[in-house]
Amino acid sequence: MKSPEFVCREGKGHFSFHHSSIEASFALYRTPYWIGIITKEGFSYETAVRLIQEKVPVQLAGTLNDGKPIKADALLLTKTNPPGNTAGVEFTALEGVFLGQAGDDVPIKSTYPLTGCFNGEIALSHDGWEISTTPCSEPDITKDLVEKWRIPVEGMDLHLKCDGAVMEQHQDFARVVMTLLSLALGTGIACDRQVFAWANEELEIWSQWTGDEIGPGAIVPDYQLAKYLDQTLPVWLSLSPSQQKALRLARDYINLSARGYLDTRLLQIFQPWEFLVDAWGIKGNLCESESCLRTQLLQTRKQWNHDHSNCDVDGFWGSRISVIFDWPKLKDAIIQLATGFGLNCNLVGLDFDVLNEARNSVAHSGKLAAHSSTNKNHLSNLLQKGQYCLQLLILQMLKYQGKVNHSKNGILSIVDIEDALKTVRT
Repeated sequence: MKSPEFVCREGKGHFSFHHSSIEASFALYRTPYWIGIITKEGFSYETAVRLIQEKVPVQLAGTLNDGKPIKADALLLTKTNPPGNTAGVEFTALEGVFLGQAGDDVPIKSTYPLTGCFNGEIALSHDGWEISTTPCSEPDITKDLVEKWRIPVEGMDLHLKCDGAVMEQHQDFARVVMTLLSLALGTGIACDRQVFAWANEELEIWSQWTGDEIGPGAIVPDYQLAKYLDQTLPVWLSLSPSQQKALRLARDYINLSARGYLDTRLLQIFQPWEFLVDAWGIKGNLCESESCLRTQLLQTRKQWNHDHSNCDVDGFWGSRISVIFDWPKLKDAIIQLATGFGLNCNLVGLDFDVLNEARNSVAHSGKLAAHSSTNKNHLSNLLQKGQYCLQLLILQMLKYQGKVNHSKNGILSIVDIEDALKTVRT
């Protein structure tokens, strides 16, 4: 079985801190979860221990063995081994490592090797941006590596061009594209390297961007990604910051719900409905009978409070009456949100009462109820429906019209999103 490949680049440079500087050879490493530098010379054990204790940021300026300049503005010494008078030390890069040299003007293009994205050809333009991809050379082998090792692995490359855009604008736009791809592919899409090119210079930044959690799987087929981005980019950019934040958070919770105990996964798949409702400003209402019951309870509590004026001075019992109606109001708000974007949860088979029961059980006791209203197999099915319905809802929010992944009796299929909105996925 193929193993992950960890990148190592060697060089020599000056490590600066306070008013001191130490020249040493080093090895620069990049792994799926760590970017750092190891050097076996130059640092006395006493100096290394002091840097660890004081958490002093260290700067590096040097040259790799291939002649490329290297710079790091914030290295944190995290480990030392005392072999005699000098110590081998290990630094973690807090703010990225810069390899190469930036040009004097704006970059011509930028490239982002994506983790979690392996197939699909993308070539489109949007508001002055040219967006394209280079396919992964071995997509099946790379995906197999991800599944077996459960780590993020680089796949296809994302390329961006935009006249007059500075590096920060390139990075911001790349993050938007990665977020949208992550929502479509049902897994974390990030990058550990960002490469900027000028006519005669190139700068490669090693910096691990967040959002690489391995999720439940794609809802948009990879051959539809160009169409998907073309439709959803303008919608995303028109959303308010709070709505964009809620969708990014929903993406994270969907991806996190793919792993771990069933208890916590059900909790994670319920939470996004709440903050999506808040971000879209939807207020739930009680039905007539519930509203009548609430009024009568409050009137009874008011009379009781008059008769026993010293028993509820902090309003605890009054607040308990209001709390019992929180779920009916939230459920109504969720249904309003879903139906407002064309998602009928009854048609797709998602029972919010059962999902809320599971969520409350985990939230209050840390585990599912021993006598839950449904068995483990049904709860697993509930989780899958919750994941899929959230993915459908988000596609509707982003106004995507195209093909989606679906299944019937365990047989995978690809259908129009309009059909997926009308049938239960089994």
